Amino acid sequence: MTMSFRKALPDDAANVAALTTQVWLHTYARTGIRQALSDYVLTQFTAENFRPHLAGDTQYFILCEIDGHLVGYLRLDFDAPCPELSDVTTQVVTLYVQEHFIGKGIGAELLREADRLSARRSATHIWLAVNHQNAHAIQFYERQGFERRGSTYFEFEGERHENLIYLRIVAQPKG
Repeated sequence: MTMSFRKALPDDAANVAALTTQVWLHTYARTGIRQALSDYVLTQFTAENFRPHLAGDTQYFILCEIDGHLVGYLRLDFDAPCPELSDVTTQVVTLYVQEHFIGKGIGAELLREADRLSARRSATHIWLAVNHQNAHAIQFYERQGFERRGSTYFEFEGERHENLIYLRIVAQPKG
């Protein structure tokens, strides 16, 4: 199994949308599918919605592929102030790995790639928000050196869902 990493291009939008839908539903539709979830996924996670972000300057998508198949990606936003530390503006918006490939080092390698990109842009820290009920992701981020710094909320269908804010010093490239 040889992993390759590259910058996503606008032509990757459909694959990014499909992987996002799959991982998002697996993560958040724990009690099954309901209309609100279906409506959200089918309107938000479209190739048309991803294409401008893939072509823009403030966001960078790192794809992980195995044998030409997308198995994970990390989405960085270089212009996203942290709610707890406004001078920290580099956010890991999304880190998704297809369930079949979890535990194979893809997430850790995507974070190393994010550090390399962030260091080139002189970022000293990166931050992210993770659902407070996503114990697997929280444990992963803590193993990767992220420290909890507070909370924020994702609003959906009149409900507020707590997301924990995590912060990490950007690892400087070796050599």
